[in-house]
Amino acid sequence: MSDKIRLLVTDGASGRFLGRVKANAAAAPFEIIAPEGAEEEALLALAPEAEAVLCYKAALPASVIQAAGKLRYIQKHGLNCKNIAVDAARERGIPVGTQSLMRNATVAEQALVLMLCCERKTILGQKAVEAGVYREMGLEPVATSQWNIRPNWPEIEGIAELFGKSAGIIGLGDIGMDIAKRCLAFDMEIFYYQRTRHLAQVEAEYRAAYLPFDDLLARVDYLVLVLPHTEESEGMIGAEQLARMKKTATLINVGRGALVDEEALARALKEGTIAMAGLDVYRHEPLPADSPLIGLPNAVLLPHTGGGSNRQWDVDIPASLGRIAAFFGGECKKS
Repeated sequence: MSDKIRLLVTDGASGRFLGRVKANAAAAPFEIIAPEGAEEEALLALAPEAEAVLCYKAALPASVIQAAGKLRYIQKHGLNCKNIAVDAARERGIPVGTQSLMRNATVAEQALVLMLCCERKTILGQKAVEAGVYREMGLEPVATSQWNIRPNWPEIEGIAELFGKSAGIIGLGDIGMDIAKRCLAFDMEIFYYQRTRHLAQVEAEYRAAYLPFDDLLARVDYLVLVLPHTEESEGMIGAEQLARMKKTATLINVGRGALVDEEALARALKEGTIAMAGLDVYRHEPLPADSPLIGLPNAVLLPHTGGGSNRQWDVDIPASLGRIAAFFGGECKKS
């Protein structure tokens, strides 16, 4: 008999998650089992053997939790437990742990980078410095001191603060939650929309108020897209939706490029329908050189660098496995 903890990894049928888990040194205390298919029956067949479950994106239905007689602990690889039948776990007294992922934090940071660049007119400022526009303004560089300075010498208009602004997050999942946390650090007001509304305790934790889609569009200063590209979400932001937004509003997209009608967005930016856009993702990548978005002074365009460094998996997987090991070692009783 093995003295290792028998760990059921639900995400065995798609992606590279299972392989990354097995290859990680933090997997040493576990005997890992995983389904060969994505069907519920494949999980049910393994459920009676499981002492712990590690769940990323795959569903963990109530039937599997109820069939897992030896199950003592469930670890979500992330924050959002919508794919886990939490009520079924609660009925059996099985703790469900959560884990804030570096993988999600990197995208959340990118969203804030775009928001700050738009609000502070960062790109315009850098271009003004590099181009030496002071010469066209008849200015001469002077030695500065504490009080002898030339603030905003290019006279860039519209520089403002995130403080007090509102963010409307479409898709308050793991990444959206990390974005919300960072927005709160800037004293922003948080709203969100998604198909299924969160429980009251989740809304309270992130101080996020739910709004219907059209109401959200009309209400917020920053509309932040964090959705995957599906048939339902494709082109969800087009001319009609942009027209519902405030003229002072900014669109931020760190989800997928096809969520936005880029032609309509370019027109909206040129015509002043909305104030700015900050994009890290596009329908075609690299962004084609003839894209109508290129060259617009009110668009901040990044080359899909929101994924951050390559060390995310080396941080996130040991963290989740470590929480499971700690539970069985008596150090952790619940999330």
